[in-house]
Order: sequence, then C-alpha cells, then structure tokens
Amino acid sequence: MPFLALGQKLKIGSEAHGGVIFYLDKTKKHGLVVSTENVGDWEKYVWGCRGKSIEASEGVKIGTGRVNTDAIAGSCKGVLHAAQACLDYNKDGFTDWYLPSLEELEEIANYLGKNSKFSEVLNFDNCYYISSSQHKNKKFKVNYAWSVNVYENHSLLSFKSNGHKVRAIRAF
Repeated sequence: MPFLALGQKLKIGSEAHGGVIFYLDKTKKHGLVVSTENVGDWEKYVWGCRGKSIEASEGVKIGTGRVNTDAIAGSCKGVLHAAQACLDYNKDGFTDWYLPSLEELEEIANYLGKNSKFSEVLNFDNCYYISSSQHKNKKFKVNYAWSVNVYENHSLLSFKSNGHKVRAIRAF
C-alpha cells in the first residue's frame, strides 16, 4: 500500500497511519483513518452484550468512537463483539483501532463511499456497518445501535444482536 512521502501534505483519501484518511482537524496535522479492510474479513459481529444498555456509548459525534468502544468493551467482557474485534485489530503495526461512532461512519461514507475516487482502495461491501453509537431513546437503547451503509451512504437503527460488518478506525 503506498503511503505519504516525507513532507507530503495530509488530505482526505491519503493512505497514511495504517489506513485511509477520512477526517482532518483544523490544523491538518491530526485526524482519523479507516482500515482498508473489514475487521475479521467476512466475519460479522454483534454490537455488544445482548439486552444491555451502556449509557457511556451514546456518543454520536466525531471524536466519540473511542469512548463508546471502551465503554462497550468494559461492560461486555467475555463476548466477542464489534468493539472488542476493533480493539484486537492489528494492521501495519498499529494496535490502537476502535469502532467508529455514527458520525465517524457517516463521514467515511461522505468522503470515501461508493462514488468516491477512493472506493476501489477501500472496497466497502454494500451492507450496513455497525457503529459504536447506542440509540439514546430510553425505549429502544437496550436493543438498537446506529449503523451505516457506507457504500450507499445511508444510516439506520439496527438490532444490536444482529451480525454486522465492521471497519476499524484510529486517530493520529
């Protein structure tokens, strides 16, 4: 995989820091990358523990994926789920991956989805990828989390207990 040459400017779609950049902060020196492959290849993972509400995983904004992931993993020990699969992911020597929040997945869809010039590098499947964001509604948060079809750029609520594809992200 080609990576940025020394001194080359970071930009959306650049391959760097173990993945493809989909978000840059105002300084253009820090941001987020998405893995170039599905975690677990064709494997599908449940969101977290069944029937459990984890209030610390309700963040939807960019920058909340890590907190959500840690909350899920801390509350759902002994279960192989999407958050733990991302925490266990190791790519190109990077081991600090996590499950993206709703807006982080939506940002990936906006810039790197089906009609982008980067879609061949990332090869997203035309399916829903689970986010780390639990639904906030009291009635539904036990059973639902947000997911995004990155390929088609469409978000919806999904059952936490259904198996979903997973992409990991990391900050740099």
